[in-house]
Amino acid sequence: MFCSKCGKEINDEAVICVHCGCAVNNNNLSNITSDSKDWVVALLLSWFLGGFGAHRFYTGHIATGIAQLLTAGGCGVWAFIDWICICFNKFKDENNKPLKNYKRDLGIALFVIGVFLSVMVFFIAIVGALAES
Repeated sequence: MFCSKCGKEINDEAVICVHCGCAVNNNNLSNITSDSKDWVVALLLSWFLGGFGAHRFYTGHIATGIAQLLTAGGCGVWAFIDWICICFNKFKDENNKPLKNYKRDLGIALFVIGVFLSVMVFFIAIVGALAES
C-alpha cells in the first residue's frame, strides 16, 4: 500500500509512514499505482507551461486544461494558484489520487524561490516603467 500523504510505498501493516512520519489510516488510503502522475513533472509543467494548462493535461484534467489554455491560465492567476497547490501536494490527478514522489522540502524551497522571482520581476517592471517616465 501507499501513504496517502507522501505517496511512497509502505508496509501493508504499517501504522506510521516510515518516509514522512504521518499516521496511516487504513480506511483513508490512496491507491497510488504506477500510472499515477509524477509530482516533479507536474510541478515543472506548471512552472514553465502553466499558462497553457500543460500540467492539467498531464494529470488528466482535459476540460479544465482547455479552459486554462483558452484563458492563458486565467491571465496567470489560475496557473499560479495551481503551481502553489502542486508545490504543497494539494493537486490531485483525474482519479483524485495524490501525485507520486512528492518531496516536501523541495516543494517548499521551490515555492519560496518562485515567489521571490515573481516579486523580483514585478519590481523590475515597476522600476523600468518609472525609469522611462
